[in-house]
Amino acid sequence: MRYEEAIEKLNKANPEELSGMLEKLKNRENLPEEELDSLLSGTVGMLFSASKECKAPELYRVVRNGGKPLENHEKTLFEESPLFGEEYIRFCADPIIPFVEGKIAEGETVSLMTYRKAVEENPLALLIEGFPEDSNVFDILEKDGLEKSGKENYLLVAKFIRSELEKDEKDGALIRKIKALFEMDEKCTALCYSHDGADYVAMRNDVIDIYYICTSVIVCRLDWMENKGEIVEVTPLSHSIGAVVPGKKIEYDEFGEVGTFTFEMDDYR
Repeated sequence: MRYEEAIEKLNKANPEELSGMLEKLKNRENLPEEELDSLLSGTVGMLFSASKECKAPELYRVVRNGGKPLENHEKTLFEESPLFGEEYIRFCADPIIPFVEGKIAEGETVSLMTYRKAVEENPLALLIEGFPEDSNVFDILEKDGLEKSGKENYLLVAKFIRSELEKDEKDGALIRKIKALFEMDEKCTALCYSHDGADYVAMRNDVIDIYYICTSVIVCRLDWMENKGEIVEVTPLSHSIGAVVPGKKIEYDEFGEVGTFTFEMDDYR
């Protein structure tokens, strides 16, 4: 929705009616598709889309491959449960959350992939969750006409979106509908959101190699997690030789006796 039109709608929206619509969306199990779309249009559809630059120097993901080393780059462009659609691949700004959210079991062997920035240009990422209450953006919005009631309505809708993104079992179909309301007819290069201090970036798989290059694949065994993933310890088994190039088979070196790697979330916040 256009910026000016969104501000006007947010200012005029009845908060009680808006809360009722969002409550229906939260308990949507038996809603007909047409009513679901109508409720989303009347709530999420009021918000304007906003983007920010993805400045992360490194992005990470963990890939399950039955405990075996990955054979090629193309096989990594795949997610078992795509949240934003099959054309998007989701990354994290730290190497810990992929183990946590992927529910990797202690003793399981996986591939930890590191993607490093390949160009100075930053991809523009659609902010899928909305602005938090303490964002400085609201100072600008108020100057542009957003009233106190409009801000409260905005935060009501943003809170609903965040609650859906924070679920362990996410409703991918609903989240893709929310994404579609923000991006309209133009598919975004990337999308982003955050949860519990962790930053997520989903990037179109046809542009990943423009902005980031996979520089490392570590085949490793998860040894243990502490405090729900605040600390993760892995044992590296083998490591890719050089950058991982599309169309070229991935080759590995054995790690040998190097001990364990410990990742701590405090190092990435």
